[in-house]
Amino acid sequence: MKKIIKYIFLALASPLVLTSCLKDKDLIGPDADGAVANIIEFGDVSVPISNESSSIPLYSLAFNIAPTGVVNLKLKCVGAKTAESDIKVTIAVDNSLLEKYNDENETEYEAMPASQYSLSTTEAVIKKGEREVAVPINLKPDQFTFDADYAVGLAIKTVSSGEISGNFGKIILNLGAKNFFDGVYKYTTSANTALVPNANKTVKLVTIGSNKCMLDPGLLGTYSNQVNYTIDQATNKITVEMFSLLPIATKSTSVYDPATKTLTVNWTSNGGARTFEEKFVYTGSR
Repeated sequence: MKKIIKYIFLALASPLVLTSCLKDKDLIGPDADGAVANIIEFGDVSVPISNESSSIPLYSLAFNIAPTGVVNLKLKCVGAKTAESDIKVTIAVDNSLLEKYNDENETEYEAMPASQYSLSTTEAVIKKGEREVAVPINLKPDQFTFDADYAVGLAIKTVSSGEISGNFGKIILNLGAKNFFDGVYKYTTSANTALVPNANKTVKLVTIGSNKCMLDPGLLGTYSNQVNYTIDQATNKITVEMFSLLPIATKSTSVYDPATKTLTVNWTSNGGARTFEEKFVYTGSR
């Protein structure tokens, strides 16, 4: 009986012991000693395309081919409170991030030529009581080339208060141009089309060259097989390219109508064993 009473006493006393040991400085939350009121980070400029496991977020942006373009780069103050005073933030181009990202993700991003973009400023201020400020990056999309995947690494270097985010204090922007038929399309196939007859869905044509786009998703808007379409702007003739189900052949009836932004594509695979009759009608930019 004495042993039982002893154990009951210890059980009741244990929370008191733990409570007495917990000092104010050990509190968790915005009022704790050493708590950081604000974290300074880059805001999303689009949906990240990097894997969740990547140590550096990567965003991909495409622009119409024009003399000028702009990315409004957001610097954000996140945390329990808005900026309690003006927060001065300095940023810089850091293309060493590309090498690290390539090593981690087995990619081949290259530094964009400095002549094709410029930061409007490397210093910005998040005003007291506010959450963010925008820093424009000025672009020259008509100078973009399609010979490599170009990107710009950016890093927050200093902040006058708060702390630099460990997750979003560095980012990479993959920047490219859209060619003349890049976009979102209503996609249909005929009853004669192999594998996916009578399709009616929405797909994207994504720029991979000055006059070449890749179908996204892949083959027939359904499979992973990569299919590319090249348009000769002098004749509006279309050529289909694929690296599986070979050999393939494009029929002469495959043409592009620039007035309606419509692609009519007829081709075969497996040496003529399969027929594909596709139609793409432009609905808007992606």
